Amino acid sequence: MTGHVSSVLPAVVSTAGCLGAVPETAVPIMRGQILLPQASARHWDQKREVTLARAVAALRAGAGTIAIAYEAAVLIHGGSLRRFEPDVDVLLSYRPRVSATALPQVIYGGTLARRVPRGERIPLERAERLGRRVQLRRHYREDLREHDIVTFNGVPVTSLARTLTDCLLDLPPADALVAGDSLLRVHCRPDRWRSRDTNVLWQELVADVEGRLSSYRHRNGRVRAQNLLKLLSPWAESPGESELRRILLGAGFPMPDLQHRVVAENNEYFLDLAWPDIMLDVEFDGALKYAGDDVVFQEGIRQDRLKRSGWRVVRFKTPALREPDRIVREVLDASPEGRTWVLRPRAWMNAMSPLP
Repeated sequence: MTGHVSSVLPAVVSTAGCLGAVPETAVPIMRGQILLPQASARHWDQKREVTLARAVAALRAGAGTIAIAYEAAVLIHGGSLRRFEPDVDVLLSYRPRVSATALPQVIYGGTLARRVPRGERIPLERAERLGRRVQLRRHYREDLREHDIVTFNGVPVTSLARTLTDCLLDLPPADALVAGDSLLRVHCRPDRWRSRDTNVLWQELVADVEGRLSSYRHRNGRVRAQNLLKLLSPWAESPGESELRRILLGAGFPMPDLQHRVVAENNEYFLDLAWPDIMLDVEFDGALKYAGDDVVFQEGIRQDRLKRSGWRVVRFKTPALREPDRIVREVLDASPEGRTWVLRPRAWMNAMSPLP
């Protein structure tokens, strides 16, 4: 499987190995190990760096640790998560006496991630935010197959197929869908101009994971995982787009076409979520999508052309993801007159962890 982990892992050092005093900027990761942070001031970059540092520290801390798994493994493969600061899971070669250990909290949003000051009061700057209480979770697995563990830059991690299988089985469905879409993107490297190649890789991975899930005949969550696998797609271009699709599918909308190709006034466009039979297009506008006035201008031209060609266009930005009822209502309102949606809610998809 292809991996896209950063070639530069976080700088994690043992406090025992520090020459002299521990640097003031050091962030405690777990007992005896610190991170020398370097990520930019963006919350998600800092949280990704800290999560990877916790994973590296967990490998160093425990004899018998086989590999990183679950959400930290998704990050190591180059995937994306629904929440930016997950718990860190490791696989062990033995049954642990303690299955979970609390890790030090971290403050995000400053120039660098920083440690929590000692004492009860935590003085935060305006841009800063206290991270969640993260746990190191230990798992003993007897069902590891050959090639279930791969190594990236010296870091052992569950393979992409194994990571996807574990996430589908054990993560809340909302979190599993975002992680699953991103792992499909990593594996397939979707190319709009070579969609056949993308779809072949997609089906190969799905077949592999389907076989794995079928082997867990008495495993809790197997049927749900199989149903969720059918709804994943490498054509979702961002975690926000995956979350938007999850909200609509959970409400009972039929599966949309992702990156649906249309020609409007002799211009070719690809629609985020489309129902071609009623010419309805739902777009997700992430923060990075409009990083310039020219992009906004061109997007306005695109929307006008689509509308003149008969398409109804509904747009949502990141804050709307916290208001799923509003999303459902606006999509229903945008539907053409005389079209009655027959919604079949997938209530099982709505279990989730809190958004960051």
